[in-house]
Amino acid sequence: MTPYRYLDHTADLGLEVTSPTLTDLFIDTGRAIFETQVSGPVPADREVDFKLAADSLEDLFLDWCRELLYNFSVRSFVPQSYELTFQDLTLKAKLRGGLFDPQKNKVKMEIKNPTYHKLKVEKLAHGYRATIILDT
Repeated sequence: MTPYRYLDHTADLGLEVTSPTLTDLFIDTGRAIFETQVSGPVPADREVDFKLAADSLEDLFLDWCRELLYNFSVRSFVPQSYELTFQDLTLKAKLRGGLFDPQKNKVKMEIKNPTYHKLKVEKLAHGYRATIILDT
């Protein structure tokens, strides 16, 4: 079963992601973004590391989405695997993936930015759920 679903939203992309752990929530959201945005095979021959810190879980989640989209927009980087470590509201990420190749890949939908509109990250009895609207 896919851990995410699309939400009806005029002109933008709404995502609701439900996962058993916080780490899975962030990873599943990254996968949802790139499965929605890019088609075609991408090698896992590069690595990108970064660290994020925020004042709230929602801000950390939004910054995560921003960082993923930034790396795609500026570096053409498409993650294939994710290694995340959380400490309070700090996230360390090590991503393996490759570069978008216009000869092998297509942009199915351009995702520009995550927004605060309807942003919600909540702890459930058996996991976590996030709702986010992405500008397309």
